[in-house]
Order: sequence, then structure tokens, then C-alpha cells
Amino acid sequence: MDLKDLMRQFGVDDDTADSVLQNPQLQKLMKFPGMDAALDRVSGMVAQGGVMPDDLDSIAEQMGGMNGEGLSGGFEGGFDDLFAGMSNLMGGMGFDEIDLDEEVEAYEPEAVDAGDRAFVIELKAWLKDTLTDIPESDVCMLEIGYHLGYDEANTPGGDLWLAYNTPQTDAENREKNAERWNFANWTDDCFRSLDAEPLTEWCESQGYDLEEDDEDLKMRIYDLAALAVMELHQERFTEQRFGRKVPFIIEDFEYHQQTAIRAVKANGGRELFDEQFFADCGFSEDDE
Repeated sequence: MDLKDLMRQFGVDDDTADSVLQNPQLQKLMKFPGMDAALDRVSGMVAQGGVMPDDLDSIAEQMGGMNGEGLSGGFEGGFDDLFAGMSNLMGGMGFDEIDLDEEVEAYEPEAVDAGDRAFVIELKAWLKDTLTDIPESDVCMLEIGYHLGYDEANTPGGDLWLAYNTPQTDAENREKNAERWNFANWTDDCFRSLDAEPLTEWCESQGYDLEEDDEDLKMRIYDLAALAVMELHQERFTEQRFGRKVPFIIEDFEYHQQTAIRAVKANGGRELFDEQFFADCGFSEDDE
């Protein structure tokens, strides 16, 4: 796991990440043999909903045990001091608890140019057509996601998709005590993908490289998707289609704090989501 990639999972831009990576203490810490495994574990925690201070302590204890006597050999101050330094550095990158309401108020997705605006219009039209065509009329959850994939010739391609769930599947999962917000437990055959052409055209117009800019590209797509959802709700589209306002989640497979921020902003508040959703995104009651 590359630390810069991990920072991106917390929404840190590349310039800030480069600055953090210049820290001499962090550079020493990154030489520790167990650090790759630790970063992989942190990344997994992010995927499961977030990283709390106790998680960092747990990783520190595990790595100290792996090394027998910590980092005494060759590193002044020992492992605990170095890891505490990394924890402090990470404080501005999403490891600390954040105020959801403040983050939602500050988050303002927008189309910055004509190319963005054209893509939002295309995205809205696709969402409307797709939601009109799906067979179920009792949809209760929607999710927009994006991921980079490869065909048989190893050619990269972006996939922007829409998934949905129904009350029946949701109730069945509740009986099994399954995670209702995990898309893996949603309705079978629920995925629909945007045609490649409009996505490719927008990427080219904005100068994105699918592989090199994957994380930045994904975050920008999610910003524009949030804007599209906000406009659909303003038009009361889901009420007209399904008889009620239906929540959209904007995320690729895994939920974290930024997922909740986008969801609350795009859907006009928290009322469409239960406490378990926010817990899955890494928030506790104290954060709210």
C-alpha cells in the first residue's frame, strides 16, 4: 500500500500529501519492515467505515509485537514515539472525529465549466431513463458508483453504474441480520451502467487519464453525481417515479465518512438514512 494512495482515501489532495511525505519522522517510519502491512490494515479499516484513534493503538501494538522489541534498533525514540508522530500527522487527514453537519455545510459540489455541465445533464438524463425502465416500482435505495476496469485485452475502461434495492430484499436481509446498506445484499441484477461514450468524452475534455488519475477522477465524478442527485431531488423525480423520495448513495463498493457527507448533502438531509448507515460510514453518535 502506497501512503499517498491511502491519503487520497481520506480526500487529501496530492500537493498536501507530498508536503506530509517530506516529514523526516514519517520518512523514517516508512522504512520499518511492518509498515506496508500496517498501511494495508488501515486501508481495510477505511473500506469498512473509518479509522478511530483506538484502531491506531491496535495497529501500533501489533507492529510492536511483530518486531519483538519495537523500533529500538536504528530508530531513535522507539516505535511508539514514531507511531504517535504518524498519528498526529494523520490528524488532519481524516483519522480524527469530524463534525458531520459542518462538513456537509462546507461541501458544495459544482460544475466548474461547460464540459462539467454537459456531463451533469447527460448523467441526469441517464438516471431518469434508467429509473423509468427498471422493472421494480417499489425501489427504496439507490447507489451511484464508479470503478476502473479492464477488458480481455487489458484496455482500461471506466464504469459508472447505478444499483437499487427494494423493500422485500431489505426486509429479508434484516431477518438475516445482514448489512442493509452493503450493496452486496441488494436486489439481484440491480446494476445498470452508463454508456462509455459520454464518460470517455468528458474525461478527455477535462484531461483525465483513466489509470494515472483514477482516484482524482473518481472523486470528481462523485462530485458531479452529487450535483445531479441534488437537481433530481429539486425536481422531485423519485417522488413522481416511486411515490416517495428515495435516497441515493454515491460511492464505489465501500463506505467511509466522505460517503456520509455526500449522501446527506445530495439528499437534502439525514432523514433518508438510519443510524446504521452513519455507523457504517465511520460515525458514532458523538460525532453528530
